[in-house]
Amino acid sequence: MNAHRTVIAASLATAFLTPSAYAADELQSVVVTAQSRKQLVQDVPMTMQVLSTKDIEAVGAKDLADLNGYIPGLTVDAIEPTQPAFGIRGVQAGDFGIATDSPVGIYVDGVYTGKTGGALMNFIDVQRIEVIKGPQGTLFGRNSAAGAIAITTNEPGKELDAAAHVKLGRFNRANADVMMNFPISDTFAARFVAVRAGSEGWADNTATGKKSGGDKDWATRVSLRKDLGDAKLVFAWEHENMEQYGRPAFGVIKNPALPLGGYQGVYDAAYTANFVNPLDAPLANDQQGSEGRLFDGATLRFETPLAGMTFSSTTAYRRFKTHNFTDNDGGARNDLYLSTLDAKRAHSFQQEFKLSGKNDQLDWIAGLSFYHNNEHQDAGAYVTTGTLDTLSVFAGGDANFATLFGGLAAAGIPGIAADSVFSWDETHYSDVRTKSASVYGDTIWHLTPQTNATFGLRYTRDKKRMTWYVPGRVSPQLDDFLSRFGALAGLDASSFPSNVIFATAAQLASSPVTREKEWSDWSPRLVLDHKLNKDTLLFASVSRGYQAGGFNIFTPPNPSSTTRTGQDPSFEPEKMTNFEAGVKLALPDIRATVNASLFAYKFKNLQDIQLYSVGTVPTYNVVSSDQKAHGLDVDGRIRVSPRITLFGGFEYIDQTYTRYQRLDADGNVTLDLGGQPVGTPRLTAMAGINLNWETASGRASVNFQGTHATAQRCNSDTAALSCLRTATLKTGTAQSKFDLRVGWDSPSARYGVALIINNVFDQRYVQSLAGQTEQYGAPYANITPPRAIGVEFRASM
Repeated sequence: MNAHRTVIAASLATAFLTPSAYAADELQSVVVTAQSRKQLVQDVPMTMQVLSTKDIEAVGAKDLADLNGYIPGLTVDAIEPTQPAFGIRGVQAGDFGIATDSPVGIYVDGVYTGKTGGALMNFIDVQRIEVIKGPQGTLFGRNSAAGAIAITTNEPGKELDAAAHVKLGRFNRANADVMMNFPISDTFAARFVAVRAGSEGWADNTATGKKSGGDKDWATRVSLRKDLGDAKLVFAWEHENMEQYGRPAFGVIKNPALPLGGYQGVYDAAYTANFVNPLDAPLANDQQGSEGRLFDGATLRFETPLAGMTFSSTTAYRRFKTHNFTDNDGGARNDLYLSTLDAKRAHSFQQEFKLSGKNDQLDWIAGLSFYHNNEHQDAGAYVTTGTLDTLSVFAGGDANFATLFGGLAAAGIPGIAADSVFSWDETHYSDVRTKSASVYGDTIWHLTPQTNATFGLRYTRDKKRMTWYVPGRVSPQLDDFLSRFGALAGLDASSFPSNVIFATAAQLASSPVTREKEWSDWSPRLVLDHKLNKDTLLFASVSRGYQAGGFNIFTPPNPSSTTRTGQDPSFEPEKMTNFEAGVKLALPDIRATVNASLFAYKFKNLQDIQLYSVGTVPTYNVVSSDQKAHGLDVDGRIRVSPRITLFGGFEYIDQTYTRYQRLDADGNVTLDLGGQPVGTPRLTAMAGINLNWETASGRASVNFQGTHATAQRCNSDTAALSCLRTATLKTGTAQSKFDLRVGWDSPSARYGVALIINNVFDQRYVQSLAGQTEQYGAPYANITPPRAIGVEFRASM
């Protein structure tokens, strides 16, 4: 509570700014391209925040997940890096199935990389990160209904340059990167970057004797730049290879008599009182799991003057393969064993053409873009006959396999015991082909020297083709057993269903089933901005975002028709309308800036990924909802003296459902959350201080900053586990985290050393309490990692 008050008081008292730059003379010179034009950040009439290389280094971040919390209102869930979730202003949805997308568009050098496998990549030679809040349908287009994250990397330069970093730390952390820039001629340059990051892990898995929670990946980028008079051509190739253990799943049920001995289908106080605190209990996952990604991307950009205008072309190809094999029962019990596989492979092609120009009255840009993506997904669920018995008992049936094996064991059949279990594997295959084309224009009209009106419009057409295929289960041990001894009990392989977990889907897609659908949209924006003086910008805007519809991966259609009662495989597009008014204020007399904006939005058909029962085991499917929210964004900073800079910001938001209904197979409403909170904390905040001073031997600096989020706002669907309060376990509570960097640089700034401490006060929280065994009384938890300490060494030319 004291940390909560401290952060809020600091933010309000100084109206700090998210740290876009620390030097005073950089305050007004940060150039961004959020409007597809090069502009000073203080002149852009939209809510956005910028992170520089210094900000990334301050927390030792290797990807966007490490910056979680440092942009209030931006959330990054990267518990599983091949299945990340990004949210802006409370709009956050999972991205599990290949037919869905995130409502936050992620772009690297103008190329859309927001699909699951390529969304959370290593930072490789990043120049800046622009986080733009609110729908960006006109300028960014594809899947930016809630906002956009634009990452800009460094191009090859004309000077010979080289730099390297090495970071060593707790949990056998070993990170390294190297950059080399070569001017081959006056008009030709090359740049090479290599990055490696890895740690052993912070959780001891007592079931396997191995560490969990670690990471291991490496990446390279080679870029070439050729100047052709006033034109330039830039080519970049990027490769990444990640391979690590699966994320740890901390079971909260340790009593062997549970869940069958106490769970009655409701998480009442009598049952949750048996939960242990996962922060104190040992990790015991019978499946260590693995998670990996192999990524390749090539980008070709061309820019040239053309008849008094500027023409640019961006051509990009991306391909990746991912696998995520994880423990999904949180324990090591044969009667609750469940592991899952999410494996994807995809390749995409993008092409965008832009033409821009400006004169004394107009500053305009027009574009045409194409996006093609082919993606395949294997979704596997792996259980045992013991698990199937448990599910049968939960449904009011008998432990059929245990009865069978027990009877045969009693009859003296060799090699079989009453507690025998055999594997039972099921896999759901799906493919999706996406084609998207759009044309757009955006014009800034200078009404007066102080006043501008911006008009923008994008037309988008999307087409998706989805194929489902669910073959029968694979159980070689069981089939071999039945072929040898099944006749004694009057059984053979046909005595059991072909599928239990994907039973409903298998009935409809035992042979490939395909559906196709198209959507189109107009996404406008209107902005008015006025400069009261050279240091004060006022703006107001209305904008709209759009995201194409798609298909539920685990609810294939009936092959004989496009839909069936209660199970339409498609869902409608997302549409968000946002109203915003703000001010950007520079106070040069006190070396400060203040940015503030009020916003209100309505979101229709948010495509959220939820667990609910389609077969025996709950599976991920899309549940659409309508939402509304209003709130306030404030950020600012003040340079108290040449040696002291304070910065920070906060976002207040009130977000509720206007429509959320869950239906059963007969179309009856089983859950209605209309009018209830979505779950987003009302307040997220960050604040920090940067100190620097010169010494006889160089330059020293200290950067201390922290983040805070108030408690999760639960509704009638999530309260049982997300806002749990027992004597041993609390979930959904307020969370804080603080990071420290103490550095020293040589007088020439060519080399330096820094101590980096993440989570300084070792604050630990239960991030979520759920999982695919949640509906059977055995949820598991994801928890935040402990304090990490590292030493970084830096050298450059």
